[in-house]
Amino acid sequence: MSFVYPWFLLLFVLLAFFYVAKKSSKLEQVFSKEMLAKLQLGSFGNQNLKSWLLILAFSFMIIALARPVFISDEKKEVNVESFNFVIALDISKSMEANDVFPNRLEFAKKAIFELMSKTSEANIAVIAYADDAFLVSPFSNDFESIKFLLSNLDTSSLLSRGSQILSALKASTRVFESTNDKKKSLLLVSDGADGRDLKEIEEYIEKHNITLYVLAIGTKKGTTLSDGRGGLIKDKSGNIVISKRDDSLAKILNGGAFLGLSGDLSKLDWLVGEIKSGADKKEVKRDRFEGAKELFYYPLSLSLVLLFFAFFSIRAPFFLVLLFVQVDTHAGIFDFIDIYNAKKSYENKDYEKAEQSFGRIESQSARFNQANSLYKQEKYEKALEIYKSLDEFSQNKEHKRLHNIGNTYAKLGKIDEAIKSYKEALEIQDDEDTKANLKLMQKIKKEKKEQKKEDSEKKEDSEKKEDSEKKEEGEKKEEGEKKEDGEKKEDGEKKEDKKQDGKKSDDEKKKPKKEEPKKSEGKPEDEPKKMSEAEARKWEKRMNEKEFKTKPMKLKKGEQNEITW
Repeated sequence: MSFVYPWFLLLFVLLAFFYVAKKSSKLEQVFSKEMLAKLQLGSFGNQNLKSWLLILAFSFMIIALARPVFISDEKKEVNVESFNFVIALDISKSMEANDVFPNRLEFAKKAIFELMSKTSEANIAVIAYADDAFLVSPFSNDFESIKFLLSNLDTSSLLSRGSQILSALKASTRVFESTNDKKKSLLLVSDGADGRDLKEIEEYIEKHNITLYVLAIGTKKGTTLSDGRGGLIKDKSGNIVISKRDDSLAKILNGGAFLGLSGDLSKLDWLVGEIKSGADKKEVKRDRFEGAKELFYYPLSLSLVLLFFAFFSIRAPFFLVLLFVQVDTHAGIFDFIDIYNAKKSYENKDYEKAEQSFGRIESQSARFNQANSLYKQEKYEKALEIYKSLDEFSQNKEHKRLHNIGNTYAKLGKIDEAIKSYKEALEIQDDEDTKANLKLMQKIKKEKKEQKKEDSEKKEDSEKKEDSEKKEEGEKKEEGEKKEDGEKKEDGEKKEDKKQDGKKSDDEKKKPKKEEPKKSEGKPEDEPKKMSEAEARKWEKRMNEKEFKTKPMKLKKGEQNEITW
């Protein structure tokens, strides 16, 4: 057994001082009368027993603060689905470029460490290369040792210049000889191949069945390189060399994946997923050490029980009976275990487990944290229900509660309720985050209102246009019907005229011809021509269809009018 925080054991010195001061009746010089009155503990038992209970309680509390743990060397064999892959790290001069912070090589190491933390089940071998290649670590699951070796690599580890990827491929093939993997996975961490040897690289990885994953470091814009003497590296013509990231390897991956990074590791998870999905996995046996077992809750529990005996006038035997008969009465004493587990789960982003642990604790703060865990799981309805069921906290905590309620309403799309909660939170405490959220919600509300108004206007315009089109269509239809009726009527009149003309012709044929009076040769007389009623109607209709400054006289139906011209 050992202690995580052994310096807490120094508190025994303070406890010894307390005991000596009590025994020498000088305790009044250290503590106030009010505190001593509380330490007199009423009428239960004699004062010596109470003092010893207190001393024992504080002793166990000190031991609990020192956090005793039991270190176990016991190891357990477990089956793990593992896979092998090689990391080839470029340590050529171009990796000193600082277009990513602090430079390409250090950023590449950081990316590798992050990748290793996400592939804990894998066996990883590491190769470093420039113009030549050498083995940094064979296949191993001891990532701490690999990290240590990688941390000490720099561009001066190899004296040769340039970056020869073929040398890294050949070295990785030799490393895979110790395995029976049919499919070989190689992660190349470099700033590119500069377009060189692409055909040879493609042929080599196809021939040796290598799946190539590329993590390209740097920017396409590039930057200059220091010569180590305060100047910049120049080419043979005296021009300053600009080192840029080259992505030409993306064309020859042989089923692998390519990811370019220029300072952000957020997309690394995608590459890890591609490596895992394409790896040649197999089940292996590994030893797992049980590790340390926490023991602090034992002395802490004892100290709480002893304090209870010391501060309350209840008989010890009766309390012990309660412990055995009413098993649940001791549950609250061990709440700190749930608190510890809940906090640890929340920090590890295991929000579901944190929610369950906080749910077992009967307190306002635990319920608040349970709601936070639900919020993190995007269970906004349940989180809101708990937030609203809590009683009002003190100033700072109440502000957080109202702020979180506002956030939850915002996630649920209830803008008005979110604004109201943010305003209530700001009334309690002025906070920049709350102000920013309130401003955002007000902006969203304004945009929605304007959008609604715009949609309403568009709808109204559309309805007006539709009504106008319907009206125009109706007028055209009505005009067409009138025209059709007019044509029918005109056809009828023509038929009637023909009938009347035929009848008149027959009558004229029957009547004897009269001798026409002789016209005087001197002055010819113009005799007016007569128009039938049918012709008059036809003429009237034609006149109505045209506009004249002076309108013609309308005929009255049923009258025999004669029109002359």
